Amino acid sequence: MMARVGLLGRIMLILLGALSTLVLATVALDTWQRRQEPSPYATRFPRVDQAANIVTLLRDADPALRPAILKAVSGESLRVEIVDATPDDAGLIREPRLERRLRRMTGDPDGPLQAYTDTAMLHRGVDPGDVNDRDRNQPIGRLATATYRLPDGRTLVISAVEKHRSIMPWLLGQPLSLWVAVLGAVVAGLVLVGTHHELAPLRHLTEAVTRFDGRAPEPVAAPRGAPEIRRLSRAVRDMQDRIVGLLGERSLLIGAISHDLKTYLTRLRLRAEGVSEPERRDRLVEDLDAMTALIDTSLGYARGTAVEVGRTAVDLADLVAIEVAEQAAHGIDVHLTGEDVQDAVTAGDALALRRVVANLIGNAVKFGSSTVAVSVSRTGASCRVTVDDDGPGIPESERTAVFGPFYRIERSRSRQTGGTGLGLAIARQIAEAHGGTVVAEASSLGGARLVAILPAIA
Repeated sequence: MMARVGLLGRIMLILLGALSTLVLATVALDTWQRRQEPSPYATRFPRVDQAANIVTLLRDADPALRPAILKAVSGESLRVEIVDATPDDAGLIREPRLERRLRRMTGDPDGPLQAYTDTAMLHRGVDPGDVNDRDRNQPIGRLATATYRLPDGRTLVISAVEKHRSIMPWLLGQPLSLWVAVLGAVVAGLVLVGTHHELAPLRHLTEAVTRFDGRAPEPVAAPRGAPEIRRLSRAVRDMQDRIVGLLGERSLLIGAISHDLKTYLTRLRLRAEGVSEPERRDRLVEDLDAMTALIDTSLGYARGTAVEVGRTAVDLADLVAIEVAEQAAHGIDVHLTGEDVQDAVTAGDALALRRVVANLIGNAVKFGSSTVAVSVSRTGASCRVTVDDDGPGIPESERTAVFGPFYRIERSRSRQTGGTGLGLAIARQIAEAHGGTVVAEASSLGGARLVAILPAIA
């Protein structure tokens, strides 16, 4: 049944279950706490009886014993004292019914005894504003204060002290609010665990999609979880299969186009070689060579997104040294540093990575004035191949755009230089297929600095 409940529904069920648990636990604790408390009316009448007995005891006792008796009978709910003057009855309400009862219980029907209640101790339903208009034969409240003039002229005052209790009940010596907070934290933890479990398939799917690079898709775990996530997993797997199929078809199409174009270019070159006029023949051959180079680089870029990266260890220091030696064999002055670095090793395709280095050095040779410097280094978990030139450099606003296909900076890198605008795009494309990238910076030589950054093998 849970298999048909959506992700939103599952989260709502978790939250509702957690809140219901919290409410039920709080109600249960509050009910238990109330059962442990005595009724507020449990001491109502014994308090009056106690007051009558105190009056009788102090009235008949030796005056020398009165201080000890006062200490003995005073307590948390009753305060007994003897004062010289009759206390002020402001804020108190005379209660004749209680007076009559107290006089009867003390055996002194006409004694100087007065009883009072107050607004805090009025019975339910009694309005403090009309207590003077009520039939005084009806009780209006509980005993708040009783006074009795002793034979020696002093006044005995008995006050019923309302026990002040915390509004919040307590449990095991701690406020109930604390236990509710602890319970809420536990429930929140349960909600977090439940939500984390329900979203785990979505996180795994996200990781699989992030790692997908257009080649054979990494198998996605069997769909599980909410229906929406299971449908999404199946849709992602189908999409990956379609992408791989489309890229495979594109590679076949590129190969076919490359084969056919090179066949016709070869025929044209053979025919151009047969032209009797040397000047015309040289121009035709030059155009065909330029066309061949353009097609090769364009097809190389198109193949780049589907390049299969072989996971073998590649020593970048050796690879760069080989490429620099190749350039030197053609009479190009390239300065190399870092060729003795031992740990500049990455995982990938040596031929593809050498093409990255060749493109970066070729770019520096083409647009530099006289100096090209190449260095290899390792910093942390990254290997870096840095190529500096002393040419016009790349403006900061165009250091991202230069890696787009067919992009040129017209003032310094026009078509007259022979560039196709694909060298840097192909270099970055291959580097990204290896988990790295290529960036452009300002060079200390005054020109451009191109840096290939690749993940190092630990």
